[in-house]
Amino acid sequence: MDMTASALYHYYASLNDLITALIEDAFTQLADTVEAASRNPALTTSAERLAAVANAYREWALNHPIDFQLLYGNPVPGYSQPTGVTYPPARRSFLVTARIFTEAIERGEIDLPPNYRDLPPALEQSLLDLTQVDGHDLPVPALYLAATAWAKIHGHVMLELFDLIQPVIADVDAFFQHEVRNFAEHVGL
Repeated sequence: MDMTASALYHYYASLNDLITALIEDAFTQLADTVEAASRNPALTTSAERLAAVANAYREWALNHPIDFQLLYGNPVPGYSQPTGVTYPPARRSFLVTARIFTEAIERGEIDLPPNYRDLPPALEQSLLDLTQVDGHDLPVPALYLAATAWAKIHGHVMLELFDLIQPVIADVDAFFQHEVRNFAEHVGL
């Protein structure tokens, strides 16, 4: 960058502000990537869009491992996250998946099993709170499906990124593709 470490403080008031800017930028890049994948006009079904988003998320993480680890790896010692700044771009990727499920529900494209509709009250309230924070009017089952999909996709990506799944699964890509298809079928897509 042709500047000293201290010169960075001309642009950022503190190390905390610099880390926040890096996190906000990385979340924005990740969200832009999955949003673009979800808008591919060649995708005709929600299951195809879900797979495209899952693959875009995974590909971005594998191509940007340092950024991904900044977002989801070990906490930075001493860093105090301003959630009002970092949470909105962090939720954008999640909301892409929630919208895919919302559209699938609205079009009758999904046969939602009862255990994805009948949620414990505390979980349902947590998901309703999420819609109020961001001003989105998405149905609770779509939010729950998005959270479940994210946990599954993210878990795989973390294991792959840290070379923890490779000793168990030889063809990591084939496993990921199968699991995405299996999840879509399991939830009724």
